[in-house]
Amino acid sequence: MRRLAVRWRVGYATAWRRIQRTFVSNVDLGKLIILSQPPYSEIILLDGKHFRIKKKPYTFYVAFDGIKRRPICWVLLPRYELRAGYDLILSSLKRGNGSILVVISDGHKGLAASVQDYYFLAIHQRCAFHVLQEVYRKLGGRWFLATGSGKEIWPIMRKIALEFDEEIKAREYLRQMKRKYPQYPRAFFILEKNLSGVYQFAKRPNLPIPRTSNLIENFMGFLEQRLKTFRGVKTPESLIKIITSLIILKYKRSTKK
Repeated sequence: MRRLAVRWRVGYATAWRRIQRTFVSNVDLGKLIILSQPPYSEIILLDGKHFRIKKKPYTFYVAFDGIKRRPICWVLLPRYELRAGYDLILSSLKRGNGSILVVISDGHKGLAASVQDYYFLAIHQRCAFHVLQEVYRKLGGRWFLATGSGKEIWPIMRKIALEFDEEIKAREYLRQMKRKYPQYPRAFFILEKNLSGVYQFAKRPNLPIPRTSNLIENFMGFLEQRLKTFRGVKTPESLIKIITSLIILKYKRSTKK
């Protein structure tokens, strides 16, 4: 709320009233909402965020424009993250625009299957940050990184995932490090298994393909912070209306009043 007030150069109470006035009413659970932004980007990011309302699970699915750095469309569906949410988004994008060349996401299997069905010629770039999160857990998490061994090995893992421009160089370096540090086989196995997905961007050197989905992760963080100001959401219908209002505020409203 404070950031919105500063951005609009108004008081906190005025910012809150402005949010209340822009509460979107023509959206609902299960309805795909599309931000008016044709044509769609050649690079999109996909992700889902989980919510629980009255002990029932819901997932918010969103497609993000990787070039213009803004949401394209989103939907809220019941249950935990499933392929159905990504099918709804990708089928809509397919009908409106067939030029998507790159999809960036985490390793969700339903998401990968949906991309394969709707955009089988597109490059599916695996987010290096999510792979490194798995490596981080296998190494022992925060406790391990605070040790001397952790401070030595963690930069090596990051280098393998992030600092080479092609997969063959990363694999050669990984083999060298496996011989040097044989005590971390599980962490190296995760990197080795996911390296092809992490270096898909090298197939399209002419496109500005991000190595991570941090752009969409930051967007999810924005939503999470703003939702805290509503002190709990009573129904899924209210949740999707609030989320849509916040997105419109962030990406449609002028920064000057």
